[in-house]
Amino acid sequence: MKLAYLREWYEKMTVIELENKLYPKILKNIKKVPKKLYINGNLDILNSNCIAIVGSRKNTKYGEKWCKKFAQEFIKYNLTIVSGMALGIDKIAHKTAIKNGGKTIAVLPSGLENIYPEENLELYNEIILNGGCVISEYEPKIKASSKNFLERNRIVSGLSLGTVVIEAAYRSGTSVTAKIAKEQGRDVFCIPGSLDNPKSIGTNNLIKEFAKIVTSPKDVINNYNFLHKIEVNSNTLVEEQIPEEYKKIYSLITDIPININDIAKKSLLELREVSSKLTMLELDGKVVKLPGNMYIRGDLD
Repeated sequence: MKLAYLREWYEKMTVIELENKLYPKILKNIKKVPKKLYINGNLDILNSNCIAIVGSRKNTKYGEKWCKKFAQEFIKYNLTIVSGMALGIDKIAHKTAIKNGGKTIAVLPSGLENIYPEENLELYNEIILNGGCVISEYEPKIKASSKNFLERNRIVSGLSLGTVVIEAAYRSGTSVTAKIAKEQGRDVFCIPGSLDNPKSIGTNNLIKEFAKIVTSPKDVINNYNFLHKIEVNSNTLVEEQIPEEYKKIYSLITDIPININDIAKKSLLELREVSSKLTMLELDGKVVKLPGNMYIRGDLD
């Protein structure tokens, strides 16, 4: 399966050199500019407005929640999500972009024939099939190495208007990426974390040193006045992602709190079934439970 995937994409791979008009203009402004890029996927998004999302490979539920919320909102402003296709926050950022109809760019620390990590091969495929692209500055057969990770990070931040950091341990690769972004003259945004969470030490330190603290996606968006929200019915987009057996209940929930008993009455379903389905929707972040068994949608601004 792996070889079949890679052989198929390898045949479609494009190599873009620095002089090519398709080469990302924003990337030409960094130190140590890649002389060439190997690309699989949609070339048109290389010069789109991008925002990087980076973070811990071993994220917490807190990190996952806020990664999804920020990525979902960025997509509404037609921002392309850039990350490193690592496990954890990177993977969540890429998958959230795809799930919400957005575009995403993955930058590898290896050649395009040596996907790293290997368990993200399916994600590699999903990114390309959904209008995104996977890029590398390395020859196709080059394997990942510690040196390559650092070099990869300068491209992740270099492609982007700014970098959003979600959970970073002390002296982590994520913290290094943030410092590279600062050196490149790019914005660095950090979501603060709990003082009890080791994976927030790096993030909180970055805030103390130079990063902008953000507690809402709008805190990032407001830095770029040229961005305009895409006029789409985001509720319809979310409903399309709801499994069929949950749609009846989900359609009854809006930004106005509704009691679980009223949901059961209007849906003509047993209270036990309604409670079970609401629990699953809550775990997926689609609804939020309020005091008094009241519910509202969790995907609204």
